[in-house]
Amino acid sequence: MSKHWQPVIDYSKCTNCGYCIDLCEHGVYEKLKSPAPVVTFPENCLEGCKYCAVMCPEKAIKYLDGDTEYSCGGGRSCSCC
Repeated sequence: MSKHWQPVIDYSKCTNCGYCIDLCEHGVYEKLKSPAPVVTFPENCLEGCKYCAVMCPEKAIKYLDGDTEYSCGGGRSCSCC
């Protein structure tokens, strides 16, 4: 688990499908702003894991690692997609 690595949802792209909540086995997301997903427990995210971003149909998830932002999916700035 990481203190700095965490997903960030771009709500301008998110369609509130809940796929990220269903996929994450570490309990990072919660539907507090129902139906929109919320990153409630970012400390549970495994450092380097980008599974939810790769699987997000709208490519609405990016990651922060301290001051650095990593995009995934359509951005092609990581090695996972």
